[in-house]
Amino acid sequence: MLSQVLDALGGVLSALSRYPLDLPQRPACDSAREMSAWQRHATMGIPVEDGDDRGAVGVAERNWTGLVRAVSQQRRDEHHYVDSAIGELRDALWACVETVHKAVRVENATDSIAESQMQRAKTAITRLQTGSIKQEVLGAVNAIESALQNRREHHREQYSSLAAKLDRLGRQLEEARRESTTDPLTGVGNRKLFDLMAPRAIQLCSLGGTPAVLLMIDLDRLKMVNDMYGHQAGDAFISGVARCLSRVFMRQNDIITRYGGDEFAVILNNTDAKIAHSLALRLFDQVADMSAPHASMEFQVGVSVGIAQLLTNEDMEQWVERADRALYKAKQAGNVRVCVG
Repeated sequence: MLSQVLDALGGVLSALSRYPLDLPQRPACDSAREMSAWQRHATMGIPVEDGDDRGAVGVAERNWTGLVRAVSQQRRDEHHYVDSAIGELRDALWACVETVHKAVRVENATDSIAESQMQRAKTAITRLQTGSIKQEVLGAVNAIESALQNRREHHREQYSSLAAKLDRLGRQLEEARRESTTDPLTGVGNRKLFDLMAPRAIQLCSLGGTPAVLLMIDLDRLKMVNDMYGHQAGDAFISGVARCLSRVFMRQNDIITRYGGDEFAVILNNTDAKIAHSLALRLFDQVADMSAPHASMEFQVGVSVGIAQLLTNEDMEQWVERADRALYKAKQAGNVRVCVG
């Protein structure tokens, strides 16, 4: 039995020695030598330190504490390195997205100015009565307009392709951040995730030209639940709504977050306000069917929803403000309502 355990342990240490990471503070070859030395020590009792002239030692005399410490240190160093590398890659990716996003906005503004100037030139030329000269100049203006349009279409295709690739890569990288951006009560994203993903949705929308929608969702009668049945019932209400959200907004790129104590925010990429409205109605049905937060509850709980589809050149604060205004109108109209801003 002991020999089987030592063989298995030797296999694990051998794998660690074959596939180490090249760390900034320690090259992979050094980690490989260290793990190989510990593998020989654990399985055969050979001393780990070079120059140790002792012969092989028995199982009881082997440095098991040192082995655990060495393996733990290697895994800890590799974890820190991978976490740091992913963070740097993620930051570099979104710095690229932000730079291109700004370039697109500058380009759009420049095109708008150029189109205005071209229109004024065409109007002025039309008033001329110089026959062939007028036709030649108008032909040149039309050719420039056509070239600008072709350039815009070409750039739009390039930006759309880039946005799709960045979206796929971004979702993969965000998996590494998920633990630190999860709300502990509900299991959905927290406010940190919303503040991170909302600007990225705006940038991807600008690059790809696809719509994005923000839903602000408020829990109706949460205070009444807390006051009458206690905060445990209130927490059950919040968690239940989070589960309903997860059943309605099921796509991988749907961002569900707990925005505040009794408020959720959902970002829907590549979705318009009409579809978002239909999903909000489906959410009402899910909440109506969920179990009551307290067995003796005599009133119905629910949610109200405000919807805002992202506008051109709109920033995050403006987007959130419009969704909040829509939610306020929904609350003013009565509980379990949806309003599109």
